[in-house]
Amino acid sequence: MKQSQAEVHKRHQRLMELFNTHGSLQVSETSTLLNMSELTIRRDFDALENKGYIVRFHGGAKLASPNIEATPVFENKGTMNQIQKQKIAQVVSQYIQPKDTVFLNAGTTTLEVIKCIRDMDITIITSNALACTVIGDGAATLISTGGEYNNHNKSYTGALATNLINKVFASICILGVNGITHSDGITTSAYLETMINEELLKRCKGKKIVAADGSKVGRTFCFTSAAITDIDILVTDSSADSEELKKMREKGVQIVMADMI
Repeated sequence: MKQSQAEVHKRHQRLMELFNTHGSLQVSETSTLLNMSELTIRRDFDALENKGYIVRFHGGAKLASPNIEATPVFENKGTMNQIQKQKIAQVVSQYIQPKDTVFLNAGTTTLEVIKCIRDMDITIITSNALACTVIGDGAATLISTGGEYNNHNKSYTGALATNLINKVFASICILGVNGITHSDGITTSAYLETMINEELLKRCKGKKIVAADGSKVGRTFCFTSAAITDIDILVTDSSADSEELKKMREKGVQIVMADMI
């Protein structure tokens, strides 16, 4: 029986977690561990290699790059660069107009954005599971994508989430990221979230904005959500790598320094 895209994504996420832990995996051992056929594991390895995440060798595979960042912990992220994130959120909120339909993904920076826009006459559609905790009695209409809850990232993913997104066209999209570079684009540590980010960008008719403090600029994580040319604006701060920002500008991305406005 043919498996759904969400099931395949979930299995690939599990494989990448194993690669991040062990560095390399054997087909036979992985087959036993996941209770999947060796043929399925080989196909998964081929798919992950085609995306540049791993490199195949006889009987197994290994991570493609030792420079891929480790998965950040949400609780730690929430306390890091908090002032910068709040300033970035304030600037991002200025791009939103009354009656807008706003896409936001999960993350601590997008949560700050929701705090800034909760009193606007807009519709917020988000995979951020914590959105309901900050919306309060604001004027904004909040629609949660629902889906499979990821406690690590406090997000919703999977087919239920993407099905809802695919019924909407947004006038603006705001993404938080784990990493962003001119060459690797937008990257994240959670494979299932790439599917959400891709759909949010695809269904957006207006500006596509990345909200990322300077620590995210120049970093690459395991999974690619979009090329740098797929976004219009990066709102960051002056701690960001200046050479990276220059190369992003050369690719057509507008750079806005939140702490210099």
